[in-house]
Amino acid sequence: MNRIMISLLLVLSVASGAAAQYAAQLSGAGTVLKGSSVGGGYVGIYDGAFGILGQYRYGIGGYTDIGGKLGIIDLDSGSEEGNVGFLMGIDSKYQVMEVRIMDPVDLSIGGAFEFAAFDHLKSLVVGGYAVGSYPVTLKNGRTLSPYGRLIMGFNRGDPDPGPSKTEFDLGLNMGVTMELSSSTRALAEIQIDDNTAAFLMGLEFRL
Repeated sequence: MNRIMISLLLVLSVASGAAAQYAAQLSGAGTVLKGSSVGGGYVGIYDGAFGILGQYRYGIGGYTDIGGKLGIIDLDSGSEEGNVGFLMGIDSKYQVMEVRIMDPVDLSIGGAFEFAAFDHLKSLVVGGYAVGSYPVTLKNGRTLSPYGRLIMGFNRGDPDPGPSKTEFDLGLNMGVTMELSSSTRALAEIQIDDNTAAFLMGLEFRL
């Protein structure tokens, strides 16, 4: 119980951004083992937009990993002109609870940074989040892991033309990972926040 309270206090102390976020969570609460890495590719369908993203995560030790995300987003998907931009995200998370050692769930806390740039808009997100998941072993021995993330914080938008605007928002991610083999997992995720909703899916590979 003490670890849960400490975790929630840490999340609130670094709380930041979810509005107009495109990078999503794309992982459960478990962290990558020290010295190991995973990579993945994903597609995202947003409100009137389409994106292609890649992610790389590396275990830095002590139940801690760090990840980077890069992507291309078309804000006006389907139109002749389009509004294609890029996004870059960096995040790190620390696992504070683990089912393997008899905790009720896997739980991690972390911080995230995301920058997106389009023709007439730049967006900066800095955030703190908590993500929980629960691994379920299927009859075939593979693992299915539902997960959810709550992210809180600030998003700064710089439209051109127009004044800059900073907002405090909450975002929710709900997803599931499915182990396909010892080195490959499939992922599907729904993202909801004040300004956008999205569905993402992809594959993750142990490198």
